[in-house]
Amino acid sequence: MAPTPKGRATYHHGDLAAALVQTTLEIIDEVGVRGFSVAEAARRTCVSPGAPYRHFADRDALLAAAALEVSRRLRAIYLENAADVGSAQERLATVAGTFVRTAARYRGGLDILFAPGLRATHPELRDSTREFVDLLLPSAFEVVAPGDAAVTAVALLDALHALARGYVAQLLEGKFGDPDDVVEEVATRATRAARALVAGYGVSSGPVGEGCGDH
Repeated sequence: MAPTPKGRATYHHGDLAAALVQTTLEIIDEVGVRGFSVAEAARRTCVSPGAPYRHFADRDALLAAAALEVSRRLRAIYLENAADVGSAQERLATVAGTFVRTAARYRGGLDILFAPGLRATHPELRDSTREFVDLLLPSAFEVVAPGDAAVTAVALLDALHALARGYVAQLLEGKFGDPDDVVEEVATRATRAARALVAGYGVSSGPVGEGCGDH
């Protein structure tokens, strides 16, 4: 197969690593993580089978680089969505819609971002998750009641993550229809559910059975 102009330009301009990461994400979208091979990524970027190993030690290193790119994109989408949001509650609720939109755009990306095997051997992925959590923690502390605020804030973010991943799974399974057609509808649903979840952790929420009156 003759190299395409795109392949030649990519290689000669020295951004083969970035091209391989992008191609990796495209392959994973099509065949999943298990179906991914470095050889196929090399073929699609029009380089020799050994060329990727000049930039990445092995298959997992390339997958980790792709996962890190997804993490950066997830953070960027969140910051864009939350830019004009005033309250801490709404900033947290925005997380759910962000996950849905990211999953619709980079379908296999979240799978590799949270893959246990990769995270165990590539601490930069754990660091990227910690950075995202650190971005959200101030809003979580603002929302939760005093007392065990640190524990409660972390519990809130864990619950929010679980809710968001649940909507992502249903979106990609096609429960709501074609993901491309319904992504904004599902993002709205996820945000609404997250808003209710965050409210349950709010400073105005007392224990069950101890009403707070009308407010």
